[in-house]
Amino acid sequence: MSIKPHFETYRYTTRVCRAGSQSIVECRLPGGEIAGVLAIHARAVPAECVCADGEVRYNGKLFLSVVYEDADRKVCRAERGAEFSHRAENPAVTPACFARAAFRTDNVSWRREGSGLYISVIVGADIDVYGTVQAEYLTGGEGIVAKRKGQPIVKTVCISGEAETDDEFSTNYIGDILLHSENVHIARVDAEAGQVCVQGEVALNICAQKGDMSLCSYERLLPFRMEIPCDEALPGQTASARVCVKSAVLSADADEERGRCRVNAALILTADCELYIKDELPACEDAFSPSCELICTRERRSGRYLSEIAVFTERVSGQASLSRPIDYSVSLQAAAVPRAEISCKRGENGGEAEGAIFADVILCDADGGHRSAELSLPFLFPIKYDAECTPEVRAAVCGLNVRQRREGEAEAEATLKVTLFLYREAEADYISAAEEGEAYRESDCAVSVFIPRAGDGLWEISKQLRRPPEEVEKSNPELKFPVGAGERIVVWRRKS
Repeated sequence: MSIKPHFETYRYTTRVCRAGSQSIVECRLPGGEIAGVLAIHARAVPAECVCADGEVRYNGKLFLSVVYEDADRKVCRAERGAEFSHRAENPAVTPACFARAAFRTDNVSWRREGSGLYISVIVGADIDVYGTVQAEYLTGGEGIVAKRKGQPIVKTVCISGEAETDDEFSTNYIGDILLHSENVHIARVDAEAGQVCVQGEVALNICAQKGDMSLCSYERLLPFRMEIPCDEALPGQTASARVCVKSAVLSADADEERGRCRVNAALILTADCELYIKDELPACEDAFSPSCELICTRERRSGRYLSEIAVFTERVSGQASLSRPIDYSVSLQAAAVPRAEISCKRGENGGEAEGAIFADVILCDADGGHRSAELSLPFLFPIKYDAECTPEVRAAVCGLNVRQRREGEAEAEATLKVTLFLYREAEADYISAAEEGEAYRESDCAVSVFIPRAGDGLWEISKQLRRPPEEVEKSNPELKFPVGAGERIVVWRRKS
């Protein structure tokens, strides 16, 4: 008797691969009046990603805010922007895929060429590529004895959203806002009926010029909540999110008589979310045929899903390094563009988070001239997470304070708001193809005795006997599985 296997197909969307690339983006400023650059804030915003054969073509916009000192020792500001495009290669990318990019700006530098000042920024792109894949699996069939077991599969639903948030707060009197930067801290990502809700805070840092022309920095935490529609979302599902500041507009109203200032901040936030839906394939994990050899092809698929989001704060302090020497003749006026680089790993004593806090510290010399130095404050602290999870960690810096406690030494302290995304893998292992092999030679014996190995279960014994499990149980009702040592199984065959 020939076999007739039955198959089913399951189609779903998942992350196919990741791609990464770096590109150098430059902007030119008229350099005639710029005596020295004090701080630069670079922000890159994605615009479009297009998938092609073996690559992702992406473009975006780079926004630069520059604080500098002119020839008269006056601190000024300038803003510039540039569009850029690049590509990231990965052989798994096809035109049927779609991609989303997250940008980071590294190694901001400047140089003079002739009458111009050129600012160079390395824009790194971390790109997730998604596509529709299908799993074809065996469910049974004629002439086939199948062992079914639900195989876990993870569908990924990608959604995006945009929201506005604003705040108004009072500070000491300032004459001008020179520079501002934003770090996003995600506190919660919840799947609700028909939507995904993202909550957190934006750590806003302001570098400002006071009425006496000295500089200072202020910080403010702006809470936000984003509700992103998603038809597939249900309570109990998990979701992750990446939020960035698309635009930020700040204005200040001064009250010179009271020596106070009211700052208005209006932000537009964008969020890219992944919703994880766990499902099961009613697939065969094993199968055999009583009449012939069954040649099976197996397939393994894995899909990641978010297991947990852990949120905590960590106070970091210690001696920091500066790229310029200082002494008591130098005053530390402002810490601009605070940011953190963080990663986590597992050591001998468990999980650890390591990295550094960076900032541009603006210094004022005894003669009133300004210069800047890059601050670096390394950190290392323990974190707890399951070793079976894959962690992704992000941190936002707030409350950065820098001082010169001893001559020539800078000390810094700050609060890190840390979000730890913990992922697990769902592994599916099933039969994806089955072909008929050589026919078995039927035994001539009406009765035979089979001695199983101790510990064999019903399925293992049935497969060795080439008999359905229910038939083995019926003919040997006294057996308990898994069997012990010395058991005997009687196999009866009907003779014509």
